[in-house]
Parts: sequence; structure tokens; C-alpha cells
Amino acid sequence: MPAVDDEIRADFLMEAGDLIENLGGQLVELESRPDDSELLNSIFRAFHTVKGGAGFLAITPLVELCHATEDVFNALRNGKRSVDAALMDAVLQAVDQVQAMMASVAANHVPQPAPPALIEALHGLLAVHAPEPAVVAVEKKKKKVKPAAPVDPDAISEDEFDALLDQMAEEKKSAKVAPVAAKKADDAISEDEFEALLDQMAAAKRVAPAEAPAASARSADPVAPKSAPKTAPAVAPAPASSAAPAETSVRVDTAKLDRMMNLVGELVLVRNRLKALATEAGSEVGRAVRELDFITRGLQGAVMQVRMQPIGKVFSRFPKLARDVARGLGKQVEVTLIGQDTDLDKNLVEALADPLVHMVRNSVDHGIEMPELRISRGKPAAGQLKLEARQEGDHIRITVRDDGGGIDPERVRTKVVEKKLMDAASAARLSHDECLQLIFLPGFSTKDQVSDLSGRGVGMDVVKQRILSLNGSATIESQAGQGSAVHLRVPLTLAILPALMIDAGARQFALPLAMVSDVFALDPTAVRKVGHWNVAPLKRENLRLIDLELWAGATDISGTRHVVVVMLGEERFGLIVRQVRGREEVVIKPLGATLRGLAGVAGATVTPQGRVALIVDVPGLVQTHSKPV
Repeated sequence: MPAVDDEIRADFLMEAGDLIENLGGQLVELESRPDDSELLNSIFRAFHTVKGGAGFLAITPLVELCHATEDVFNALRNGKRSVDAALMDAVLQAVDQVQAMMASVAANHVPQPAPPALIEALHGLLAVHAPEPAVVAVEKKKKKVKPAAPVDPDAISEDEFDALLDQMAEEKKSAKVAPVAAKKADDAISEDEFEALLDQMAAAKRVAPAEAPAASARSADPVAPKSAPKTAPAVAPAPASSAAPAETSVRVDTAKLDRMMNLVGELVLVRNRLKALATEAGSEVGRAVRELDFITRGLQGAVMQVRMQPIGKVFSRFPKLARDVARGLGKQVEVTLIGQDTDLDKNLVEALADPLVHMVRNSVDHGIEMPELRISRGKPAAGQLKLEARQEGDHIRITVRDDGGGIDPERVRTKVVEKKLMDAASAARLSHDECLQLIFLPGFSTKDQVSDLSGRGVGMDVVKQRILSLNGSATIESQAGQGSAVHLRVPLTLAILPALMIDAGARQFALPLAMVSDVFALDPTAVRKVGHWNVAPLKRENLRLIDLELWAGATDISGTRHVVVVMLGEERFGLIVRQVRGREEVVIKPLGATLRGLAGVAGATVTPQGRVALIVDVPGLVQTHSKPV
């Protein structure tokens, strides 16, 4: 890469990355709305902006590719080309190449040029539209005849018009030299004419900003004809004090945000400690601690909001992904995004990307039928895929829904027995909903043939394990012939966790409160053995028990004990504990080297009493106890 400041490169990658990330969804949307001029202009500006930044950094391959793609959209804007499948395929391939080139730039490597076949394909999209002969263009210029095209292909945008005004004003201010010195003597204008022209252009932009792009098309050459007025226009120029509004946002390194969140976490721990001590102190101390509690909660909420990102950052990549998968399978799909503005912690946004990719691929591959089959079933040829996000309290609910063939529970029941994931007797006792949840079993697949997309028995089990590791849950619902929906539920943030504090043996633990559904006193006489599980009756079902005290190394398990019922997806488990202390907000701290990777432990926190409490990893704990000893 050419020598360039790291900060400049980072700014380019951030700005261009945001533009390219949105392009996939915009391009797929363009297929259904090819006449949307605003959408066309937005896509054109995105490629133009990336090209400009790449040119500044001297990234020639990226400039050439963006320029070729930009020409295609210029033709679309001018009505010289229409949107079709060939055009969309070529442009989407160009987006993939741009992303690959930007990845190379991020690694400080020189990007490889785009494949010649892709550049030829982009140029070929314009080949059938021959440019206007030069002789005709000259004659039109002499006769002052306006071209018939709806928009001049050399027209500049409003942003470019603003930049031109700024540049002319700067040159006038610093040098006081008319920019027409290079023109012939008989075409030159005086400095007074130049100032009048500049004031006229600025006034016209203020009075009718909507007409600025059209005006810029007529005034691409900043040199005015000899008839330019020598007096100031009727509309007075704006006073010098009317400066552009100040920026309302600032970029911050995510490492600084993490540092800030860690400090807020430490403040929360001190707050909890003071609240515990305040009960032993006087009223004045208690009042001060309550005020500190109020301020801490406000600061905690403000910092968490700063860390929040819209889930649309992840959603925007899926229209293109679904289209690519569908075209590879000979299918048609339309993607609808709902709740893109729903905010959640930036770490969760990144963590949800891979699970959602699996879900979108599965919906297109397994769910949506071939066009001919859909038509025979009375459905439109194009399948409908919806991604929806909404906030529910302190959690986010994400749903991926398709209107495909759905899941046949009897086929699932048969497959799970064939793959020896469950015996026939146990499978026969499963209800409709329980059969559907078998989709999440490791090694399960309804595909008879292995392909690049599916059939290996990995995918949905990876989704569920990933969501469980985020203290969330994953469920599925489906009706044969009508479609399926996968629901994910994850917390808003991973930094501060509402927890139920419990004692087991001599240790204190924190259970994620979102998983807790009930607490009751244990009756030792009601416990019995079923397989390798100890179970206790709960609402007409057997609750599988895990003795947290024995797991923690306790030797004396006599006396009164309690069972905390936790939900893991649609399954219930009971954790036997000594005592339940109550609800508390805990700050998650990473484990040290000696405990890292320990099954059943997700992290640690500090209690108000100054003790270290381990945070229970419920999915890992259940997985460990599910294996027969």
C-alpha cells in the first residue's frame, strides 16, 4: 500500500464500509423498484464516494472497479439502461469485489485487480448504447441546442455543487485571482463579474436549493458567458456569521467505549457495596448513597446507550445473501426487514451475525420451495423471507420467518430415529412442538444429500449453542405447507447482568435472572431416579435436577435446601442450592487462566460483601450433567 496515515485509512474504511454494507440491501430493493430515482442516486453516490476515497489513497484497482460500476448507474439514472437480471448479477459481483478489496486495504495489502471478465461485463452493459457522435455534439454546441437527454451525464450532484462554491470562494478569498486566466482574452471576465457570478450562484442555492442540481448541470463550467451581470443580484448574500451547523456526532474508538464500560462496572460494584453498608449507617449516609445510586444508574444507562448499535447493521447484509443463495438454487426470494432501528449492545450485534447467516441460509435452502412448486400450491413464485427485531423489556426478540413448505414433525421424528439421535419409543412420545425443537440437535438434518449449503447436520445446533452462550434462547414454530419461524431472544447487553444470587456449599453464585422461572423448597422424599437423572415432580412433569452443591464440592448436603427452576429453550431444569439471596445487578468479569474453559462457569463478579461469586453457565452445566457417568 502507498504510504498513508493510518488514521486516514481507518476513516476511509469506516465510511466506505458503511456505504458498501448498505449497498447489498439497496441493490436487491432496486430490483423491485427500478424506477426509484432517489434509490438510484443513493447507490450512484455510494460508488462515487468510495471511488473518491480510493483515488485519494491511490488504490487504483478499487478506483477502476467503482468507476465502471458508477458508469452503469449513471446510464440507469439517465434512462439509457434498464434494470435486468444480467445487470444485477454483474453489479452484485462488483460489490463482492469491492468488499474483498477493502479487506485487503484493511490488512495494509495492495488489492488485486477485479477479474477482467467482471470489468468487461460492466462495460458490456453500456456497449449497446452508443455514445452521441462528436460532430453532432459540436453542432449542438454551436447552435446552443439543449440535449434531449433527461439529465446531462456530466452533471454534478448537489454535494459537488457545494464543493465547487466552497472552492471558488476560497480561491477568491486567498488569491484574488480570477479563475479564468487560462481562457482566451476575448472570453475573460473581470473580477467584478466573477464576484457577481459567485454571489448569484450562492443566492440561487439559498432561494431554491431543490433546483441546485439542475443549476449545477447547466453551470458545470464555472466560467460565465460575457453576458453575466456586473451588478450584485437582488437577493443579498448571507451574512458572514451564518456558518454551517456544528457536527452533532463524533467517532470514538470501541476500545475507549469498552474502557468506559469497565469503569462504570467498577462504579456499580462500589455502589452495591455502599448500599449494603448504608443499612448500618445513619440517615444522612443512606440519603447520600441513594443519590449515588440514582446517578450511577443514569450514568450506566447513558454509557450503555453509547455502546448500542442498530441491528440493521447486521440485517442489511441479508437481502443480498438470500438473493445469492436463491439464485444458486434456482429459487426466487423477497426479503423484508422490520425493526432495523432496534438497538442492542455492539458486542451482541457482532455475535448475532453468524447465527443469523445460518438461519437465512436454512430458510432459503430448506424452507422456500422451487417457483414451479409454489405456483402449483397457490403461492407466488417468489418466496417471502422476513427478518424482524423488537425490544421486549431488557431483551431483544429476533424472528426469521419464511412462507415455505414448513416442517413435517413426522418426518423429523423419523429422521431422528434413523440418525440414532433418539430411540423410537422416546421419539413416539414427543408432541408436535417437541418434534420441532429436535431441529436444534447436533448432527440432525432433514436433507438426504449433502450440498455446499446443508446436509451435514451442522447449522441450527450451532445457532442454538451460540444463542445460549449469550444467555438467550432459541425456539422454532412451523406448520407444514405454510412456513416456519425461528425466534431468538437475547439480552440487551452482555456487560451488566441481572442475576439471582444463590449460595451452594461454601460458595456464592450468580444465575442469569432471565433464565429463572421459579423457586421452591426441596422435598428430599419426592426425589427419584429416572435413567441417570434425579427428578422431582413439578406441575405434572418430572423436573430434572442438578445438585449445584455437589458440583461446587460441598460434603454436607443435609438440612433445608431449595430448587431454582431454570429455562433452557423449552426445557426446564432444577438447580439444587442451599439458599436464595435475591436479585442483584452484577458486572461480568472474565475468568483467570486457571478457571478459563471450566464447564458450567461463564465468568465472575464481586458481591456487595467483597466476595468473588462465579456466574453459572447454565447451558454448559446442563451439557455436562446430560452425559451418563
